[in-house]
Amino acid sequence: MEKTFNLNEFKTNSKSRVFSGRDRGEIARAKLDLDHEDNLTEDIVTIVFPDDTISLNSSFFLGLFGKSVRKLGEQGFEKKYQFRCSESILKSVKDGIQRALKTSGPLDF
Repeated sequence: MEKTFNLNEFKTNSKSRVFSGRDRGEIARAKLDLDHEDNLTEDIVTIVFPDDTISLNSSFFLGLFGKSVRKLGEQGFEKKYQFRCSESILKSVKDGIQRALKTSGPLDF
């Protein structure tokens, strides 16, 4: 089964073009129930960033996907989570994956 989640509702405000803040990422993770999604091994989840997004900060990415990356590993995460976004945001996603794999502090779990 494939699911699509649009991150538009998790912008700071309606005019914001930036996704930032670990706490905001964690709120999005909870609302999207990604802990549950990570356990549905056959499902593919498409994450849609609004077209006007200009920045995805690592803090938001780690709050939203850090647990998923560490649980599924890089290949498992990339198989499960697909991203519909600009090239610059996709680069931030790739950077966030690498950062999540390197990070193992108490705030990351």
